Amino acid sequence: MSTFDLLDAVLPSDGRYCVLGLGKYPDQTFWNTREEVEAQTQKLVANGFDAYFGCAKYGAANNRTHGNALHFRALWIDIDCGLGKPYATQQDGLDALKEFCTTIHWPLPTVVNSGRGIHAYWI
Repeated sequence: MSTFDLLDAVLPSDGRYCVLGLGKYPDQTFWNTREEVEAQTQKLVANGFDAYFGCAKYGAANNRTHGNALHFRALWIDIDCGLGKPYATQQDGLDALKEFCTTIHWPLPTVVNSGRGIHAYWI
């Protein structure tokens, strides 16, 4: 799955994208097109940032607040893994996610390796 495939799958068509870079300082920007998102993501990574996208599409304000989050297409969860996190390894996190889905009779989500953890999306 490409970055664009993931964005198309989990985000609706209306609204603006949010790209968040975490590095020396947070860098949060808003964009209208996937091409702008890709360019910003490449810039952040080239400058040593971890790059993330907002899981909603946003309105005119330049923030990720509840009031500016206008459109959603997926339910998601961020599973933190590693030293000092709820799950020691990604495999532990995946095992817990599978157990959760089985227990509540949900389908398995689309899963993305977030680098140190897991992002799971029910689309």
